[in-house]
Amino acid sequence: MENNVVLIGFMGAGKTEVGRLLAEKWGYNFVDLDYIAESREGMTINEIFKQKGEAYFRDAESKILEDFKKNKNNILSFLKEEKKGSDLKSDPFFLKSGNLIINGEDKYWVISTGGGMPVYKNNMEMLKKLGYVIYLKAGSKTIYQRIKTEKNRPVLGENGFSEKDIKNRLLERERFYKKADMIIYTEDLSPQGVAEEVSIFISNL
Repeated sequence: MENNVVLIGFMGAGKTEVGRLLAEKWGYNFVDLDYIAESREGMTINEIFKQKGEAYFRDAESKILEDFKKNKNNILSFLKEEKKGSDLKSDPFFLKSGNLIINGEDKYWVISTGGGMPVYKNNMEMLKKLGYVIYLKAGSKTIYQRIKTEKNRPVLGENGFSEKDIKNRLLERERFYKKADMIIYTEDLSPQGVAEEVSIFISNL
């Protein structure tokens, strides 16, 4: 499909890993917008929440989305320290990391969003204008099993969280997630399996 692809879904849905796999499979560029937020602020998302609050972070997310939509090929302008002054035209394969893959200036993008990004302001509308939006859907039990040992999930609280906490937050967000152009059910699928499901659906568009 000749279009950008945007992956949305709850934390732990596999957006970043699936996004990387799709970009490599299709030869697209890939970006994790949480990575852009951390680079701009010079701190982790957990630190942003603690020091500046969730409202500040949500405003920053929306600004990133607006800026990315205006000039997605100037990705270097988003980064605080990495490869300043590089030129994608002269060095189209300069960067390949876990959160950012650049295959060339004129490539389409696979974009991984933060779990809360589609919920706030008019972000979902902007995402749908940016590309084809795919919701990677998983149940609260599956998500809990995937992220229960992680400590950097500030929207679920600083002192641990339960499956019920995830279920409640997921219910709040579900109506926004369902506005996606496509829903892929990821239960019992590996990231490679999810990427294959996405590729099959996309190829039939």
